[in-house]
Amino acid sequence: MKVSEFMTKNVISCGPKETVDSAAALMLDKNISVLPITNDNQEIVGLITESDFVGKEVEVPHALASLKSLFGKVSRFSDVEETYMQAKNMPLEKVMTKNPTTVSPEDTISSVVNLMSSKGFKRLPVVEGQKLVGIITRKDLIKVFLKIE
Repeated sequence: MKVSEFMTKNVISCGPKETVDSAAALMLDKNISVLPITNDNQEIVGLITESDFVGKEVEVPHALASLKSLFGKVSRFSDVEETYMQAKNMPLEKVMTKNPTTVSPEDTISSVVNLMSSKGFKRLPVVEGQKLVGIITRKDLIKVFLKIE
């Protein structure tokens, strides 16, 4: 089975100049957990996900405490509200995950499951060349499960 059979095709995306605030509002309004960031040619240049609002572990050599990055700012999260306020009007290009891992519509479902499980991905953009044509998520994999006879 191929990705093209199960991927979500009409993907909502944002441009890199749009703000974190507008992306957050769109994610809530559309009940989605990821926004691909695309340029004028609909080529994927980055992603913003729910995880970006929680923060990501940062590897800091010789650090005594665990640090996280929230919208590109490394801290101990002593004042999340202040970091959120600072990020509201930031363009997505400053905080997005650049060069995200992608898959092709021709990739197999087995290869997607292996990639998701080994890297801890919850969803993967689907591209032809660099052009965004869909997204495949864990929910899409449930559709695969139900189709198997």
